[in-house]
Amino acid sequence: MVSLTPHPLAVPALGPRRAYRRSNDDRAAASVYLAPAFALVAIFICLPIALTLWMSLNEVDQFGRFGGFVGLGHYLALFSDPQFIAAAWRTVIWTVSIVAATTVIALFLAVVLQQKFRGRALVRGLLLLPWATGLVIVSLLWRWMAHPDFGAIGHVVNAVGLPTLRVEWLGNPALAFPLMIWVGIWASIPFTTLVLAAGIQSIDTDLYEAATLDGASQWRLFRDITLPQLRPVLAVSILLNVIFVFNSFPIIWVMTEGGPAGATDTLITFLYRKGFRFYDMGAASATSVVVFAILLGFAILHTRIMWRNVLR
Repeated sequence: MVSLTPHPLAVPALGPRRAYRRSNDDRAAASVYLAPAFALVAIFICLPIALTLWMSLNEVDQFGRFGGFVGLGHYLALFSDPQFIAAAWRTVIWTVSIVAATTVIALFLAVVLQQKFRGRALVRGLLLLPWATGLVIVSLLWRWMAHPDFGAIGHVVNAVGLPTLRVEWLGNPALAFPLMIWVGIWASIPFTTLVLAAGIQSIDTDLYEAATLDGASQWRLFRDITLPQLRPVLAVSILLNVIFVFNSFPIIWVMTEGGPAGATDTLITFLYRKGFRFYDMGAASATSVVVFAILLGFAILHTRIMWRNVLR
């Protein structure tokens, strides 16, 4: 005989009205729970962005008082300023050089660190030192090493047999910027290496075993398996490095403050000097909007690549 008593764990079917009411209740509860987060985003992110945009369209003195609407005047003056144009080109060189060199070196190190050799754990630990130290301290150390009288760089140059010269590493425009690019590369390698090493470890080892049985060389393994499988991780690491390096401030400011004579200025240091040295808040706000627009483009590109990898 079939029992007509409902199972105690059975979920009763909801009618259309009850389902609609429950859906509205869930949305209302979600809105209540998310309201504090939305309020924080609006106060600490959206409001400063809107205020900076409004400041870029007005004359603003050093105390933040508005003096009158100028429209796109600050932007027109900015794009006709040779120092801004030079800083923009220098930012491109700074970003492309550091990201390209970092990616190549980090990819090599990530592949090497997958091999088994004596002292691998020590090498991995030493690799984290530049990342764990902090950019300000790293910049101070390199500024000390570049001192023309007692810096370590000069001693190394003399130790390898080159002529004993007093070189102004940070006072010479032809030497200061390449040196800071090297510091940026040195500081960016640990993060990129860790990301790429994690990506390599996620590759199925059966692919390598099958290719090895077919007689593939190490170069063929790297070219035909590692690189194609690592492409999504490589794209994400490159985009993150572009955002971080483009927006980097401590290395240049601590080592040279954009000098000598603006030879190491990037958009970020140019912006800081406009706002907090010359108190030209309108021009500084316009520069901030330009930098924000560029970084927003990189962020959108990064998000699209992330979603594309998730949906695969």
